[in-house]
Amino acid sequence: MMTLILHPLFALLASATRQELARQIAYLREENRVLRERLPKRLVATDKEKRRLMRVGRKLGVQLKELTSFVSYQTFARWLREAETGGRKKRAAPRRKPGRPKTDAEIRHLVVRLGKENSWGYARILGELLKLGITRISRQTVKNILKEHDLDPGPNRGTGSWEEFLTIHADTLWQCDFMAI
Repeated sequence: MMTLILHPLFALLASATRQELARQIAYLREENRVLRERLPKRLVATDKEKRRLMRVGRKLGVQLKELTSFVSYQTFARWLREAETGGRKKRAAPRRKPGRPKTDAEIRHLVVRLGKENSWGYARILGELLKLGITRISRQTVKNILKEHDLDPGPNRGTGSWEEFLTIHADTLWQCDFMAI
């Protein structure tokens, strides 16, 4: 008989306590948001702070996804993994030298050959290389390769005179003069 009276009473007290705790948590969450807005974008936790957060957060499990605000859930999970494995894994040293890799010797040889055998400038040589399917080279690289081999990177404009220029371009020049009238 006594349990029939006490059971609803305990349920009422538990419900009131749960609602009160929910209101307190809602207030604390909002207070945290206000305080976080005043802080810089990135906060770095000390080892002591990490241990404190892990001690309390480890018990929450997946529920922590909704609660974390200081760090992301992924970061917190990484902290836990590192604590279990005994620290952060060291990254392997880079296997290649820093900086841009050298241009292949075959491509360099082809650029020099095109520069010597033709009167093309570096932009035209780059275009011809692209036609051959060589895409791993830039215009500046072609220019630098030509300069290294004492070749003028610009198209050979000739050492000719004004008269030579006129005779070379006579077919198109008279058409321009005729259309300008």
